[in-house]
Amino acid sequence: MFGGEDLFGSWDLVIVIFSVTFVSVEGNKMLRGLKYFLYLIPILWVFLKDLVWEDLSLGEIRTNYLFGKANAYDRANCLRKAVRVYKEILRRDPNSIAVFLNLGGLYYRRGMFETAIPYYEKVIRVNPKHYQGHYWLAMCFQRLERYHAAINTLEEVIQFLPTFKDALNLMGECYEQIGESAKAEHCYLKAIGTDPNGIIIHGGILDHWTQEKKKEERIKH
Repeated sequence: MFGGEDLFGSWDLVIVIFSVTFVSVEGNKMLRGLKYFLYLIPILWVFLKDLVWEDLSLGEIRTNYLFGKANAYDRANCLRKAVRVYKEILRRDPNSIAVFLNLGGLYYRRGMFETAIPYYEKVIRVNPKHYQGHYWLAMCFQRLERYHAAINTLEEVIQFLPTFKDALNLMGECYEQIGESAKAEHCYLKAIGTDPNGIIIHGGILDHWTQEKKKEERIKH
């Protein structure tokens, strides 16, 4: 199972050094290929570990590998190839929330907010109480200055997660942008009054949260 940024660890430093060394010599395409290869090395190690030592089915091993491969393409800025791999996972698991979130994240991080929106909407269709789906959809609306749409989305998530501090802060920002200062202040005060440890999920609130937790370790935002 992949755990996000810990996949690569110190490899990031190695890749930066190679990037600085080769960018002026080999050009951008060669650089992306080199970065992909370097990011793929720890993925291949995890694949081998899963195959030899972990008690996983071949399907689980293959899925883990594909998530890692897509992440490596993403980090090497090979957008089309990353999307292609995620869509390969969807052929076997057409309702994968982790894939939808990662596809949304691919486009969100590149400022392609309109393209990201349908993937977050798919997350919500699969699980109407998925807090990340609501939040990142609202973030896209906010970046596109569609503040009323963002507020409506945030109101839905706050109904079942009233202590979701990030959502409350974002709603405050949106109200501020449309000139509703009193409502903005109310949201900010509610955010301040939430759990000081930042705990926003409590037992039973999210449908299938326990089952989704391991899958969402693969999510990169």
